[in-house]
Amino acid sequence: MTGAKVRRTQEERSAETRDKLLYATLDVLMEAGHARLATQAVCERAGVSRGAMLHHYPTRRELLVAAIERLLDDEIIEMRGMAASVRSGAIGLDAFVDDLWRRFSGRLFYITLEHITAARTDDDLRDALLPVVKRFHVALDDMWTEFFEARGTADRATTTVLNLTLCLLRGMGAQTVLKPDPDYYQDLLRAWKTILASLVEGRGSGGTLAGSVGV
Repeated sequence: MTGAKVRRTQEERSAETRDKLLYATLDVLMEAGHARLATQAVCERAGVSRGAMLHHYPTRRELLVAAIERLLDDEIIEMRGMAASVRSGAIGLDAFVDDLWRRFSGRLFYITLEHITAARTDDDLRDALLPVVKRFHVALDDMWTEFFEARGTADRATTTVLNLTLCLLRGMGAQTVLKPDPDYYQDLLRAWKTILASLVEGRGSGGTLAGSVGV
């Protein structure tokens, strides 16, 4: 029979409702910030009743943590695709850094900034987010290691180089709030790419990446 409507299961309908709520939460969080994140606004954006929201996420904190987890899980999927491109040789170091900057100067960073600021003074929120964020950073570490392995320069200092890069990009991302100057950030990126290339190629004491960063 053609044209027959396929009936969805209850779990499929529930999954769709959760998706709507989580992505609406991220939209409202991006637009209004953590302090003004109203669950009613989330329900309206998602087209979901308050009762349905409370069924899936009884508290505002549970909704927020689940939304952040979804955001980071989506990023992990994209980053794994990036890692595959690295292994295939489709992208190089410059493109790799550019992609990280895109992530840390846009929606991902600004939403992250919101929940980091909130978690600083909210112990329960911080405890709930710690395992979520840890999984994200494990994925970042894996992607970075794969990049260095593809270049034949992986060693124990690769995580240090990753953290140097991320700390720079986070600082730049924070600065964009009050200094919207794209040329300024591109200058910083070009300078860091030069330094990073030197680290990757092992131009330092001992001739290894570990020697270059003093690990």
